[in-house]
Amino acid sequence: MSNDLALSIVKNKADVAAFWKLFDSYINELSVNVSLGDDFDLDYFYSDEYRDAIEKLRIRDKNPLRILFINKEEIIIGFLMYVTYFDEDGKCFLMEYYIQPNYRNLGYGKSAYLKAEKYINDEGALYVELTPTNELNERFWGGVGFKKSEDMDEDNKYYYRKLL
Repeated sequence: MSNDLALSIVKNKADVAAFWKLFDSYINELSVNVSLGDDFDLDYFYSDEYRDAIEKLRIRDKNPLRILFINKEEIIIGFLMYVTYFDEDGKCFLMEYYIQPNYRNLGYGKSAYLKAEKYINDEGALYVELTPTNELNERFWGGVGFKKSEDMDEDNKYYYRKLL
């Protein structure tokens, strides 16, 4: 199954537009399912402020934000968004990870993440950190080797980490 998946980096305006369309589905679903941390501000994720901030991070030279599409043949089935802090301690912060609902529970999520993890490690990251938003996410990330830390983010969610 992992051989039918490929990763592709979001590079041009058409990619960015396709990403935001998929992101809208993701953020709507997330807003309904979030159960860990503080209140979820859906309006912020739809705001020009948020989208402009993401674009500035994506095109910056130092520690750029990366958006990777997860492709099954010619179909985009999901995405991940991350930043690796190469000039600090090699931390990769996985900001968002999404598999479209009709591709879930088929092994694609795990397979895609493991491909992405290799890609991220090949770029030079030493570990990955993230904050699950609900109990199902916690189980998924634990299943691919992440461990819950004692540290919390500003939304009172625990960081999960995995050494690469």
